[in-house]
Amino acid sequence: MFGNMKEMLKQAQNMKSQMKKIKKELETIEVEGVSANGACRVVMTADMKTKEVKIDETLLSSEAYVIENAIKVAVNEALEDAKDTSAKKLKAVTGGLTDGLPGF
Repeated sequence: MFGNMKEMLKQAQNMKSQMKKIKKELETIEVEGVSANGACRVVMTADMKTKEVKIDETLLSSEAYVIENAIKVAVNEALEDAKDTSAKKLKAVTGGLTDGLPGF
């Protein structure tokens, strides 16, 4: 009985170590969201930190709601890509155990 418990604790520690490594890796992976035919671009890391927002000068002459929508679309696209990338990396370690848990 205690042998199984010891093995489970060892596996849990191993998984925790692998998850820390993956979370660190996610900080270095960049994803991108683009909208308005490339006039708006958002770059973020796979841990969902925005690194760069670029707006082409041609878009700046548009009305505010057009610029706002372009930013929103690009951010949402980058976020979706970041979430997908993160989920794939974590699933490789957890086997889907963290699916649906906040923060993973």
